[in-house]
Order: sequence, then C-alpha cells, then structure tokens
Amino acid sequence: MGGAKLLLPWGDGLLIDQVLAAWTDSRVDEVVVVVRNDDQALTEACRRHRVHLVHPNDDPLEMKTSVQCALREIQTRFTPKIHDRCFIAPADVPTLSPRIIDRLIAAESDASTIVVPEFGGKPGHPALLPWPLTAEIFELGPDEGIDRIVKRNRQLAVPFPAEQRVVDVDTPEEYERLRDALPEGWKKKRC
Repeated sequence: MGGAKLLLPWGDGLLIDQVLAAWTDSRVDEVVVVVRNDDQALTEACRRHRVHLVHPNDDPLEMKTSVQCALREIQTRFTPKIHDRCFIAPADVPTLSPRIIDRLIAAESDASTIVVPEFGGKPGHPALLPWPLTAEIFELGPDEGIDRIVKRNRQLAVPFPAEQRVVDVDTPEEYERLRDALPEGWKKKRC
C-alpha cells in the first residue's frame, strides 16, 4: 500500500476510524484491537474509540496470531461464558456497517453454529463464532487460516444484497475504487 493502510484518509477521518465506528456503534459489547508495539500512530487513532488495545510482546506476523492474542485478552479480561459469541474480522474493512453487525447478532443460532453474512450468495466478513469454537483457532496448523474453522463447522448464512458486501482493502487500486465510490456525506449516513 505504500504506507499504513489503516491510517489512510476515509470520509471525515481515517480508514481505522470508519471500521472502529462500525463496531462501537453496533450492539457489540466490547471491541478488542491488536496493535504492534511500535505502531504509535495506529495506537493513538484507536484510542479515539471505546476499544481495548492489545500490544503483544512479539509482533504478530499473521492474522491468525493476532486473533490468538485477542482471544487470550478476551478470556483474561472478560471471562466469556459458553453462550457468548465473538466476532472475528480483519481491520481493513471500511465498508462494514453497524447494521450488518447487528443483523448477524440478531440471527437465531445455537451454541455450535457460526453466523456468517452472505452478500448476493457469496460468503464474507465478519464471522460470528460461538465462544467455545474459538478454542479451535489455537489448534490450527501452520498453513491453516481461520477460514478453516468456519468451513468445518455448521454455519448460518444471513443474506444481504451483493452491493452491501464488506470489502477489505488490499491494494492501492481497491482503496481508491472504494473511496471514490463513497457518496457525499457517507460517513454520517452509514448508521
């Protein structure tokens, strides 16, 4: 990306502001964000929101390790019960909205079913896992991603229109395309 993508401009703030606002404006009780120790700018941006920051001793090299750090923090800080659920999502999803999050929370599911959004028939982010299933993330092999957990467990797909797809930003072209497509005043309308 040529720089810290989470600190790129987005609407009236930064990309990370947009993502964290979606989480904190939703019905989610707590938001945990894993940040590298040396990333002071991202730390400061995150502190503008009601989130819990985790700075691991060793910087995570992949998303799976970051998620494991967050899960340890959640276990220690909040002591989840068997009926609790946990969202897992990357931080570079500026098209995520509180409405999507809240619909996933409201979906009727049992304690062994993962709730996932389906945008125009295609799966997407974020996944809502029953707390007991998060233990499987620590058992993944070196070449297995978190999506493996979703694929091997029962799922409830919540349908959304294709145009509401939550898109992650991986290239400068994707960033520009998504940002250019923002309607005027989008940040205030997203809720």
